[in-house]
Amino acid sequence: MDLQQILKNPMTQQIILALVTKLLAGKLGGAANGAAPAAAGPGGIDLGGILGSVLGGGSGGSGGGIDLGKILGGVLGGSGGKGLVGQLDAAGLGNQLQSWIGTGANEPLDAQKLTDALGPDTVNEIAAETGATPEQVSDTLSQVVPALVDESSPNGQLDPAALQATLAKFLG
Repeated sequence: MDLQQILKNPMTQQIILALVTKLLAGKLGGAANGAAPAAAGPGGIDLGGILGSVLGGGSGGSGGGIDLGKILGGVLGGSGGKGLVGQLDAAGLGNQLQSWIGTGANEPLDAQKLTDALGPDTVNEIAAETGATPEQVSDTLSQVVPALVDESSPNGQLDPAALQATLAKFLG
């Protein structure tokens, strides 16, 4: 399924933004990495502000600016398995991951396996923040995560610049 088509749904956007916020804050799977939690606005999350500063405020690591490649690489891959890919791989989803990263056909992602990988608490928190049910969160992310990883690995390996471009299109 085409990621840009998926991203047109406002609930899907909120769910993805909540997941990315958790990744940026190091809260995926309930394991904090010492980063401060993302700021929440009256409607839940302020991802526009967070990702706006990440995507728009970076200077690629020069001149003391934000090292966008390092940030997005951490969100996607993470050190110590705390990024999205590391969390999914640790949960036994390595074969699916390789299909999304590689240049062949993408294997589907089972919503329950995704819930197990992210942690039920994470899925429940995203549901509470977005007004979706936990099942909607799992189902949505089981469609989006493979497409997002696929688009972030155009040459058969994860590329933070490709993730940046995908998220920039998503944010408009």
